[in-house]
Amino acid sequence: MKAHPSGTIGRRGVILSMELVLVLPIFLMLIFSIVEFSMLMSARTRVVNAANSGARMMSMCGGSSVEVEAEVHERVTTLLGSALARNCHILVQPAKHAGEIGHVTVNVPMKNASPDLLWLVGFSLKDRSIDTDATMVMERSASRDSVQRF
Repeated sequence: MKAHPSGTIGRRGVILSMELVLVLPIFLMLIFSIVEFSMLMSARTRVVNAANSGARMMSMCGGSSVEVEAEVHERVTTLLGSALARNCHILVQPAKHAGEIGHVTVNVPMKNASPDLLWLVGFSLKDRSIDTDATMVMERSASRDSVQRF
């Protein structure tokens, strides 16, 4: 067996710790970005599905009455869940007549969807939002007698 001088073992430990110091921040940034991106994509899917469901409801009900707009707003809020619905903006724009296009616009702050993990490297979620606009052709006119509840 060969005996190693005690200096080479100490140097090897220093080199390994320097590698850890250089690689660990990059590795953590990669992990944090994957987690944050996944949470944001999941939230975006929920926002799009909620807006589409609200637009479908508005289309079927004939959406000019205040009650129908309130029901659409409530449905979108319910589908978003309590975390995403906090401080969100939902705009219901029904068309006046059957065959025209109505819109449901949903705006959710990104801070509701994910913790701000990458603010240290310059990518902050502050003042950013997930926006979607669902359009649907109105199947019923906007008259009060044609309102049908689901």
